[in-house]
Amino acid sequence: MKTLGIATLAFYVLCSLIGMAPMNIGFGVMFLFLLPQLLKKPKLIFEPFQSIPDAKSYLKWAGMLALACTVSLLAMHFYPYSYAEHAPVLTAHAFLKLWHLLIPGFVTLAFVKSDYDYEVGFRFLTRTWWATTLCLLLVAIIQFNTGWPQPQVIPTNPSHFHAILFLGHHLSVSSVLIFPTFTALAISLGNYTRKKTILWFETLTALAGLCILFLSYARTAWLAIPIGIIFIFIRFFKPRTLIMAVLSLFLVIGIASQTPAMKERIQNSMGIQDRLRLWEANIDFFKHRPITGIGWLATQEMSQYYFKEKVPEHYQEYFWGHAHSNIFEMLGGAGLLGLISFLLFAIFTIRMSLRTSQLASQQGDFYLADFAWGIGVALLLLHFNGLTNVTFWEGKVIHQQMLCIGLLMIIQFLLNYRLEAESRDARSLP
Repeated sequence: MKTLGIATLAFYVLCSLIGMAPMNIGFGVMFLFLLPQLLKKPKLIFEPFQSIPDAKSYLKWAGMLALACTVSLLAMHFYPYSYAEHAPVLTAHAFLKLWHLLIPGFVTLAFVKSDYDYEVGFRFLTRTWWATTLCLLLVAIIQFNTGWPQPQVIPTNPSHFHAILFLGHHLSVSSVLIFPTFTALAISLGNYTRKKTILWFETLTALAGLCILFLSYARTAWLAIPIGIIFIFIRFFKPRTLIMAVLSLFLVIGIASQTPAMKERIQNSMGIQDRLRLWEANIDFFKHRPITGIGWLATQEMSQYYFKEKVPEHYQEYFWGHAHSNIFEMLGGAGLLGLISFLLFAIFTIRMSLRTSQLASQQGDFYLADFAWGIGVALLLLHFNGLTNVTFWEGKVIHQQMLCIGLLMIIQFLLNYRLEAESRDARSLP
């Protein structure tokens, strides 16, 4: 039973890098493991979270975000605003999207209720995650050169294809793979700077993840990579070494950016005008419904009718969809209530990673401290990517984001568990 519990969680961790259907299946398997225990002793659900410092805060900020989105949906239904005589339609899908905010709690419960050796169990989870990343590098290389299994040609380099793995889109790859990549990079560089030894598995995982992010050929990923590396450097290098490392990084980037393929990709303006028009549409949504927006998750539907009203004869020539920006998506979709609650939630999760890193450092566990720092860097990059893409509620990305917040909760639980064990041992001494 102990092995089954940690195995179901490891299966979900593995599935979190594969695709939408596997993610849901992985979560379902993990939930089925938990269900008998939850039904048997429902009061035990809350016990593990009493020893997690940020559990109540997470519930507060996630609850505020869920409430803002729900209010937006209710306002959309009872007080709709129409474009081209079309009002947004309320569906169950929008409410169901909010269940992802519960994932951190279920991940933590599955870990605690597995009753496995917690130290060994956590290492098993992280190594499963990183081993999957290593395997996906082979997929990325094959895809980049052949397009298998879903060709997504690179317009500026038609002989090659975006590495989309099995996630369906290169922008999904750029926001999902940052998490295993930068946690592995933080662990490997942290160990090297402290002990001057190389952790080969973590180092190879970090390099594999960086390679996958590059082969995705997403410009936001290309910008995010050096930003993330610099934040990793900041943690481990002294000022003089940091300056030299950053200058060396910029030199490498400068040389690489002058290669014909990369230069063409960087300078290509495809998609920029489409985004600007969508941002204008969401600003218009906000103007008409400044408090609650046009409706949570309704921007994709309503952008079509916005263009139909503004340019009825040519609206089919326009690109419509979600806002391609977390900021404009929340502003136009859920108004000021949604945007403010989203920003507060995002700030909290980044601060949570820093707090977790600090707590682990205080106990002298630099492995967990560096891991938490890596998650913080990845969260920062997630929201950086979100400036020009919707990275918050995109299904595959939110699974990975919430899984990692769950891993932060597990680390906090582990740290408190150790302190309690040390306290019990001290009391038992004669």
